Amino acid sequence: MRVNNFHMIREVREQADVFGRIIQNRTSIATVADKVAKLGRRNYYAVGCGSSYYAAMIAAFYDEHVFGLDGRAVPSSEFIWYPPSTESTVLMALSRSGKTSETLEATRTAKRLHIPAVAITADPSSPMGREADYCLNIEIGEERSVVMTKSFTASTLLSTILGLELSKIQPSSKKELEEELMKLPSDAERVIREVESQARTTAESLGKLKGFIYLGSGASYGACLEGALKLRETSYTACEVYHLPEFRHGPLALLQDDVGVVAVVPEDKTIKQSEMLLKEMGALGATVVPISSIRRITDAYKTSIRMPDGISAHFMPLLSVIPMQMVAFYYAVGRGLNPDSPRNLTRFISTDFSQ
Repeated sequence: MRVNNFHMIREVREQADVFGRIIQNRTSIATVADKVAKLGRRNYYAVGCGSSYYAAMIAAFYDEHVFGLDGRAVPSSEFIWYPPSTESTVLMALSRSGKTSETLEATRTAKRLHIPAVAITADPSSPMGREADYCLNIEIGEERSVVMTKSFTASTLLSTILGLELSKIQPSSKKELEEELMKLPSDAERVIREVESQARTTAESLGKLKGFIYLGSGASYGACLEGALKLRETSYTACEVYHLPEFRHGPLALLQDDVGVVAVVPEDKTIKQSEMLLKEMGALGATVVPISSIRRITDAYKTSIRMPDGISAHFMPLLSVIPMQMVAFYYAVGRGLNPDSPRNLTRFISTDFSQ
């Protein structure tokens, strides 16, 4: 089958348009944020399963470390079994289908505990959309591939905008972040246009490797969890994910010449440590693949993905998901696999979590 016949790669390429629709729909996000803010709650729990949980992690990182909120992400099942003890909580429930059993039950748990819930989904008419107090549409249209691509980045972006609308930061800082968010559609368009050939070449060069380590810090850690999941789902390849410095504390023993190390390196306070650790891993024989907009980092390695100049520094981790999706796609296709329909997977999981 020709590469362009797969839904996954077409949907990866649609992400700039999806970002644009979300930005255009910002008024509805602001309306929900205003209603939530009036509740006077302090703690924001973001929940989801699989990719949706990783989207929740990235959004919660921005809530906590950029927007001045008390943000936290947990898997939906953990919210069911171990709900928050405080009454000052708002639930942000992420699910592409709005039918994922654990996330739906988390929404119902919130209702029983009198915790307001915001559903973030592609189907506002879904059970979760109906159960929640408020519902926001991620504006993706149809996503035909089983694996999440545009729905992941859309959920992350919408949740992030919601956090910014609720933020408690200085007006000047908020304005700067708003400007960066407004340019994300054009940033995503540039990433799609400029990195796909790099991603394809990278996937081809990594074809003989037997395992992968994904490394990132802060919001990049959540992005790496999603990047690794895409590779696992589409090619059934062993991948592990670590916070960058934590990899030295034991897992470093995994490194050998048939292991690839994919690292997301944004232009932030982690650069110095990231550079040092990647050099160490390369010296131990690993194939190091940095994803970065910093030329000296990408130029230091035979295989790398250079992100475009001038893209948002704050939101580069979200944009880095796009090349990781592309690498996973081309790696799977290179192995003769169908990335649209991975074995054992369905569009959503339905089990009884009400007991």
